[in-house]
Amino acid sequence: MHFGKIVKNVAYSYDLSAEEFAEMLGHTEKHLLYLYEQKEWTSGNIKSASIALDHDFGKYFKNGFQLDFMQSDKKDDNQELVLTIRYSKGKEFLLNTWLDKIAQIARAIGLEIGK
Repeated sequence: MHFGKIVKNVAYSYDLSAEEFAEMLGHTEKHLLYLYEQKEWTSGNIKSASIALDHDFGKYFKNGFQLDFMQSDKKDDNQELVLTIRYSKGKEFLLNTWLDKIAQIARAIGLEIGK
């Protein structure tokens, strides 16, 4: 999965130029064009793009739980922890198993992990 290409295609499907979309994200056009070339994006950039385009990019991840990158209407005192996990090809099953167990534990202790 090439995340830069995915975001670029969605932005263009909304008839947004790189300049317009960059402005929505608070980036320069040059930086956005750099991001379009990147296969992997940080969760912060994914969340910004999701909110700016009102598009749930979390659906492109193949894991056992859904990631919530959309803007929340909640105004509460919660904090958020975002993790980036690098893994070797061929380890997807082990990673998904581990993430499912972490998600179950988080739910069991009352933490919110997404919708």
